[in-house]
Amino acid sequence: MTLEQSTMVEFLRDRLANGIEQERRSGNMLITHGAPALGIPLEKAEKRAREQLHAAETRLQFFEETVVPYLGTAGPTGRIAERQLHLLVSEHHGDPHHEDDWRP
Repeated sequence: MTLEQSTMVEFLRDRLANGIEQERRSGNMLITHGAPALGIPLEKAEKRAREQLHAAETRLQFFEETVVPYLGTAGPTGRIAERQLHLLVSEHHGDPHHEDDWRP
């Protein structure tokens, strides 16, 4: 793995971990405050909160299992992993720590 890839991996790990925490807080707020105030049935609010948290956790799992292990490998697998890394990082364009040369 190159130094640039390593930097991008750490950047993305941090953003994905923050996303998971954000979904936890948002889900808790929806269940405890939003659902009652908006008249949303508690079961629907809980289901939505679980789905959003699961999606955030799955994104991190996808990254760790299907991208990170293949960065720096030769051939198509390494090129695909690098492209996936750039695409996943590009979601955070505009973040103050995002580098312009990381764009796909």
